[in-house]
Amino acid sequence: MDVELLIFGAVAVFILFGIVKAVRAAREVTRSRERQEALFQATFPELQPYFHPEKVLEFVKARRARGGSLAGTRWNSPPGFPAAAVAEFAADAKGEAVRLLDGAGQVLARFVFQEHAEGGVLRMGPGKLTANLTNAAVRYWHPEREFKWSRLKGWRLITSLSDRPMDSNDHGTSWSSSDSSSSTSRAAAVAGAAAVTGAGGAFDGGGSSAAWDDAGAGESRTSY
Repeated sequence: MDVELLIFGAVAVFILFGIVKAVRAAREVTRSRERQEALFQATFPELQPYFHPEKVLEFVKARRARGGSLAGTRWNSPPGFPAAAVAEFAADAKGEAVRLLDGAGQVLARFVFQEHAEGGVLRMGPGKLTANLTNAAVRYWHPEREFKWSRLKGWRLITSLSDRPMDSNDHGTSWSSSDSSSSTSRAAAVAGAAAVTGAGGAFDGGGSSAAWDDAGAGESRTSY
C-alpha cells in the first residue's frame, strides 16, 4: 500500500510539474508576442494603426479573390480594415488608388494597391508592403526602415541600431549572427524601439539591411 501511495504521489508530482511548466511556457509566448507587437508599433509609426501585416494579408487575399479591376467602385466593410466602413477604388498609373473611409465619410488612410505574382503590394508614400499569400508573409520596405513578418516565423525587424537583423519570434528576440547565444533582453528591445523612433531610424542601403523588392530604385530582392 505504501508503495502504491509513493507511486501515485510521484505521478501526481510529475503531472503537476508538467502543468506548471506548460503554463510558464504559454505565459512566455504571450509576453514575447506582446514585446514583438510593441516593437512593431514603436519602430513603424507610419503603419499604425491600420496596416498590421496580418491585416494586410487579409485584405490582399480578399482583393485577389475578387479579381478584375475595382476602379470606380466602393467596397463595404473591406476585409482587413475593421475600422473602415467602406473602401473607395480609383484608377491609378500603378494600380488602384484606395481610400479607406469611416462611417462618417472621413478618410482613415490611403494607399495604392498593385497585384503581384506572390499576392499584392500596398504602396504608401515612399514605403510599400508586399504580401506573399503562399507563404503567409509580408515584407515592408521604406527608405528608413524595413521588416519581414510571417505567420510561421514571426517578426524579423531590421533597425539602424545594428548592422545585423533582429530576429523576433515566439522564443524571444535576438540579434542575428553566427553566434546563436547573442540575444537581447526585454529592456534592450524596448529601448531599441524607442531609440529608433526618436532617431528617425536610418537604414544602411546594403548588406543585411538591403531592401527586398526590385520594383523601385535602390531596392534589391531576397527570399523570405
